[in-house]
Amino acid sequence: MVVTRYQAVLEQWDRYGRKVRDITLECDSNRGPTVGDFIEAFRREGLDVQITDFVDMTFKPVDPASSPVISLRIVRTVPCG
Repeated sequence: MVVTRYQAVLEQWDRYGRKVRDITLECDSNRGPTVGDFIEAFRREGLDVQITDFVDMTFKPVDPASSPVISLRIVRTVPCG
């Protein structure tokens, strides 16, 4: 299976405010990243999230009380390397 790497820019809201950061995704070369690919990338970082807004690509934690993150929003995704 041939994989393509993507870099996604995130807007992360936590208890201290907002910050912009990026993550790396890997998915099949014949399609772009899906919602499942993003959820799996967040799970690798230790965040258990679910999508709450498909249009804005906003994710929120399943258990907000135990998560350091309030919400994550995908700003842009581009192929890299």
